[in-house]
Amino acid sequence: MNEKPKWYDRIFGKKLIQCDSTNSCNDFNSIPTGDVLKNSQITGIYFSFANINTQSDDFLKKLRDLYEKLNGSCLNGELDKKLEVVQVVMWAHNDNYGDFEISHRDSLMGLPWFAMPFSEINLKTRLSRRYRIKSGVPTLVLLDKDGTTISVSAQEKLLEDPNGTNFPWQPRPVDEVLKDIVLQPGGFYYQEHMKYPQGDIRYRDLPDGVRGFYFSANWCPPCRAFTPQLSDVYKLIRKKEPNFEVIFVSSDRLANLAAASTSAISVSVSISTNGDMTKELKHISHSGYKTQKLESNLV
Repeated sequence: MNEKPKWYDRIFGKKLIQCDSTNSCNDFNSIPTGDVLKNSQITGIYFSFANINTQSDDFLKKLRDLYEKLNGSCLNGELDKKLEVVQVVMWAHNDNYGDFEISHRDSLMGLPWFAMPFSEINLKTRLSRRYRIKSGVPTLVLLDKDGTTISVSAQEKLLEDPNGTNFPWQPRPVDEVLKDIVLQPGGFYYQEHMKYPQGDIRYRDLPDGVRGFYFSANWCPPCRAFTPQLSDVYKLIRKKEPNFEVIFVSSDRLANLAAASTSAISVSVSISTNGDMTKELKHISHSGYKTQKLESNLV
């Protein structure tokens, strides 16, 4: 019976290249992916863009400093690396033609970690779609030892915490983030919850069940089109799952716009002006935290 491929082989392929070494053909040495990642506690996927000069980029310097700081003990005989980085070199604005292979090589030379080979174009494309990478935006995705996503935007956390004091920046449980938050009832909340007393609705008091987090904004046309559809689906689901709830997380900066967005949904989290909490909830939704979520097409 054939052994099931490891998660890292499925994501990156069988071989990685070592950026700080070259062979007799003046090419990077190839290392089996399993040999690189099997003892790594955290795997960082660094999406970079070869036709954007990142050699002097502040983020790249901070990532390199963190990498060397976290893995300093490995030089003293420890087998497990706290962080291994696999760089995925891509191209922004493909109309800007050049020698792709040379720029790929130049962007990796001398870096202390590993990278996907130039030839793995299909795998790179799949990875960029999987993690919703925006063209031209350097991005750091963190995975745990089992390949579960910790963060799809760890570059933001690195810039905030360059010393890695809270690395790997695991999100707080959503119950902790929202436990004392007073929720605002949506347009037909009490029609759907006739047995519930009117008054303050706190997140911690919601009955156990599946909760969908809907990130939206009244200024976003696709969101306004999607909200009525979500409302209809919400009613259908609640006929089978009475404890199902939708928590609306508004990106509107004005309270009146946020209120307008909630007129056709169940429960609204009143955090339209709390950017930090919205950001933290998005961080949770993009992690491996076991939370059901519903998302519209937001920018």
